[in-house]
This record gives sequence, structure tokens and C-alpha cells, in this order.
Amino acid sequence: MKIDFPPLIAAVWDSKTDFERIRRYKGDTVFILKTDLISVQGQIKAYKKMSFRVFVDIDFVDGLSGDEYGFRFLKLQGLDGIITVKPRLIEVAKKYAYPAVLRSFALDSSALCHLHETILSYRPDIIEILPGCAFPKVIAYLREKQIQPFPVCISAGLVDDVQEVKFLIRSGAQAVSSSSEALWDQYQNIEREVSR
Repeated sequence: MKIDFPPLIAAVWDSKTDFERIRRYKGDTVFILKTDLISVQGQIKAYKKMSFRVFVDIDFVDGLSGDEYGFRFLKLQGLDGIITVKPRLIEVAKKYAYPAVLRSFALDSSALCHLHETILSYRPDIIEILPGCAFPKVIAYLREKQIQPFPVCISAGLVDDVQEVKFLIRSGAQAVSSSSEALWDQYQNIEREVSR
């Protein structure tokens, strides 16, 4: 499943995020990274009303089981995809032909090997590699393995300025996910910079 992401994705950590602040972000995709069962429905509805594509980290919805039933519940709310660290949820999303982002924390060489094995076993369409500073090394490692088809790659974590976003895009990330409102405000500048 091919998905095109904007160069910067707004990552929202708080279910009480002021929707006026998110309106300043000029991209089209929001990642809800932490929420609860009561708030998630209203968040999805509000973001969709603002014409955002919405992905929810299913592992961090308090009160929701991170399984197929939880996935189906979120799907009924109208979200556009899920984010998870659990490969079995990638399988569930694929079963329903639904976009899913596999998050991976690149902590050490063992984590790299595990990510490679997970990609081969579960074939995620999209991977998100954290932290951003590890992205170039991880992407080089994965390219060396000649994985086909190669998943869409997103970088995230510890990225807080336009130059870092630009560097990560040039290193192979299709997008960078960030909760930095300062970066959200720079969206048009980022879009201009990475298109050069």
C-alpha cells in the first residue's frame, strides 16, 4: 500500500491539545501518539473536520485493547491508519487493507537485526525509526540488506529544527514526525527546503 506523507507530520501527545494550535500546521497528516478511549473519538472527528489524515498509536490509547477488536473500533471512528510497535497488529491492518506504521526504536545493533527480521516476516508498508539521529545509520543498514519492496520510511524523535528535518529527508525519510510546534509553524519553509 503506497502512501505519500508530507515532509513534516504533526505528532500530538496530549488528548487536550488545543485545536487552534494544530490549525497553524499546514501539512495534511496528524499522528495521535497518546490518548484515551473517551477522547480519541472526538479527536479523530475534530482533526478530520480540519481535513487532516489521522493515524493513531493503538498501543497508547488508554482503555483500548491493542488487538484486532481495538483496531476495528478505531477503524469505525474514521481514522486513516494506525501506528504500533507490535508486528501482529501490522498483520491485522494488512488483513483489512489498512495503512499501518511500524514504530521501531533503534537502540543498538540487536534492535537493527530485529527490525530487519520483522520487516522480512511482516512486510510493513511503513516504518517509523526513532530517534531521528539514528535514522541515517538504520536506513543504510536496511538498504544494504536489499529488502524488496522497501517500506516507506519516517523518522521521529529528538528532531527540533528545520535543518535536521531537511537532513533526514535527504537521508531517505519520506517524512519526519514531530511534536514540536515550532516546527509545525515552519511547515511551509520545510516543504520549500526539501523540494529543492
